[in-house]
Formats: sequence, structure tokens, C-alpha cells
Amino acid sequence: MPFITKQSFLNTLFCPTYGWLSHSDEFPESLSLADQLRIEEAIAIHKIAQSLFPNGYLVRSRDIALAAKKTQQLIADKKIAILFEATFHIDDYATKADILKREKSDWHLIEVKSSTNLKDELIDDMAYTAMVIMATGVKVRKCSLMLISKDYRLGMSDDELFLTEDVTEQVFERVDEFETQWDEVKQILNDSKTPDPHLSWACKGCELFPDCVGKGIDNHVFDLPRLSHTKFCQVMDLGALTIRDIPEDFELTPLQSIVRESIICNKPFVNGQLKADLDSISFPAYYLDFETFSSAIPVYPNTAPYAQIPIQYSLHRCSELGKIIGHWEYLADPAKNCLRELAERLIQDCGKKGTVFQYTQFERQIINGLIEHFPDLKKKLEMIISRLVDLCRLIRDNYYDPGFHGSFSIKKVLPVMVPNLSYEQLEISDGQDASATFALMIKGKYGKEEMGEKRKEMLQYCRMDTLAMVRVHGELVKCE
Repeated sequence: MPFITKQSFLNTLFCPTYGWLSHSDEFPESLSLADQLRIEEAIAIHKIAQSLFPNGYLVRSRDIALAAKKTQQLIADKKIAILFEATFHIDDYATKADILKREKSDWHLIEVKSSTNLKDELIDDMAYTAMVIMATGVKVRKCSLMLISKDYRLGMSDDELFLTEDVTEQVFERVDEFETQWDEVKQILNDSKTPDPHLSWACKGCELFPDCVGKGIDNHVFDLPRLSHTKFCQVMDLGALTIRDIPEDFELTPLQSIVRESIICNKPFVNGQLKADLDSISFPAYYLDFETFSSAIPVYPNTAPYAQIPIQYSLHRCSELGKIIGHWEYLADPAKNCLRELAERLIQDCGKKGTVFQYTQFERQIINGLIEHFPDLKKKLEMIISRLVDLCRLIRDNYYDPGFHGSFSIKKVLPVMVPNLSYEQLEISDGQDASATFALMIKGKYGKEEMGEKRKEMLQYCRMDTLAMVRVHGELVKCE
């Protein structure tokens, strides 16, 4: 069996079955383009952090045993003050420390994270590392997290990229908790058999759920929209595994009650207000979708880390319901900041009258962001905002089909309402990969010919989003 790593330890605390399977490589881990980009960004951020400690020594070996042996030799050398990727293993456990800084006879553990916020999971990550280090006999005196500073802007010095947080107390408290799980986790992960899965709140959103405790269960209680942990526990106490099993007198939100009734009756719910809401739509109607790009390290002036920078939009125009009379699209040049050009084109393409559909409030947020960047365009952009109608909200308030399985995302609604229209044939089929593709364009990862193909793929994906809105709107009118 391989060494127990931070990820397998934390996965096992989350769910023994999930932890065992991930540790045993029983299911493949497929990395999306967005995942790969995040890894690349994390590596770049770590290198910048290391550059702030010019006398650091990097432990280079990928072999855990050799790297751990080298680390102990360096720790014994009093002349070595800073270690990068210091490696430790003991009793089947292994870990690497981003930065170890000698402080007399003790050590200061510094972990570099790509996050702008201090989260519980970051404390968990660091607590595991500190636990294993201290188990080898190395004394950790202090624990710090180097986070990305929200105040960093392009052109600032490397040290201004980071905000260092002293988390010693929180980490040591978590270490005390983790140490009580040391033997149990090791026993689970070294067992030759997969632990029996048990349904818990942790199962909600788990990638293995459909083939694990959720297998063969239609309309699981997890399909209730905005299900809280408290309500989940109450439902479990009643022995209700599916939405059908929930007693009629059990308190649900109005939307949850609609979902339950729709499933029991096995037919869509249609609100009487639907016709009036649809009649308020004015034509020509526009259907707008933005795609954005974000980066831990800003690439454009006056933008914060992870700021959502709009780099693309698609806009369908209909003279009447379902009758498309125009389509406009924009995709920025990755070689320059095109934000102003995008804003001006958007104003031109949206015309001056007619409903502008968005799906969720994302488009409103993006346009408000454009106003912050370009106050001189405020009046024209606010005119677009005044015409916005949220198609997702329109559906949520008035229509539910059991096939939605508790979700109103366009990816869930479209195959139910318009089964002949699909994202499956697209090379890029989600916003995260579209954003990652643009990031790789900025980095110069594509040649000229491939760049052209990637631009086509991004345009096709964004165009599908607004075409989907056109078609869903048309089907919704049929439900009046």
C-alpha cells in the first residue's frame, strides 16, 4: 500500500469509503482543464513564495523515503535555516511542508495557499502536515499561512502578493483532534476491503454518490432544493430516503413542497402566475450570457486576484417568441485588455428596448462591474440592467419538472425541457473550462492554428448557452 497522504487522511475523515477508494486508486481521478490550470497556478505561486526566502534549500527527490532521509540530514545541519518541500514519513504517514523556517531549536511551519480567505479546510491541511512532522520528533513552534492578498494589483512587488496569517492556535487544536484518529484511519486505509458506505450529510455533492449509497434511488431527499443539514437529519430520523417518503405534515419550504407534490403526482408543477410573468416580456427580446476569466495573479491593471473579468458574451435576439433574427458575439483578444471594447460592443448590440434575459443574476453582477471600471458608461449600462429578466428565477417561481432533480441550472433544465438540444457534442461544455482555455491563450500555450480552433470552441459554447435560453423560454410558454 502507498504512504498515507494528507489527501487520503482527510478524505477518510470525510468518508471512510471515499478515503479508502481514493487511497487505493480504485477510481480514476480525471483532471479537467480547469483543474490543470489551478495546479499550474499553485506551482507558480509557490515559486514566488520561495523567492521571498533566498537562502532556502529545496528537497528535490520525489522518492518519499529518500526525500525524508535528506530532510533529516538538513534539519541536523544548523547552517540550514530554510527548507522547501521538507519531507517526513512515519508509521505509514507522509507529508511535505511548503516552507520550514528554523527558529533556534524549533521550526516555523509556513504553508502557501492560493486562496484569498482563511478557510477551515486550510487549517485541516496544515494540521495534518504539522501532526506528521511533530510525530517524527521535529518541534513545530509556529504555524503560518501565506494567503493571496486581495489588495494585490499588477505591478506590485512579489512580497505584496501575500498576506501572512498566524494560525498556530487553530492548527494545534486541530492536531489534537487528528491525533485521536491516527490509528483508526491507518487501519481503514490498510484494510484489504472497502469500508461499507453509510448515508450521511457528507454524501451530498459527493462525486461517488450516484454509484454508492445513491445507486438505484430515484428522487433522493438530496434532490430537495436548499436542503439544510438540520432538515436532512430530521428526514433521516423519519426513515425517509426519498422525497416520496416524506410525510405530508413534515414542514418544508414552499419550493420544497412544490417539488414533493410534483414528484408524488409525477407531473410538472405550473404556477398560475406564469402567464402574467411571461406576458410582461417585451419584444424584441435578447438572451445574454457572459463568460469570464479569473486568475490568482492579475494579468490586467487595476484588477484584484480572482476578479471575474468578462472576456466573452453571446447575445441572441428574437423579434417574437422563438424567432431568432440576430446573433452577436464577442471574444476578447488574449494579448490585451479588451474590457472597454467589450462594454462598448455590449451597449451597441443590446439596442435600446426589449427584455434582456439573463440566467441567474450573474449578468447583472458583470454589468455592475463594468460600471465600476467605466463610470462614463454608467447611464447606458444601467439601461441594460433595467431591462434584465432572470429566466432562472422565472422558472423557479413558476415551473418544476421532476426531471430537474432539485436543480434549476440550465444544464439540468435544458435536457428536460428541450431534449433535442445538448452540450454533449461541444469540445468545451462548461464555463470553468472556457475560462481555463482563455487563461492558456494568455499564457501563449496554443499555436496560431490551435488558437483559432480554441476560439471557435469558446464561441460555440457561449452561443449554446443563449440558444438554450431561447428554446427553454419557448417551451415554458407552452406550459401556461
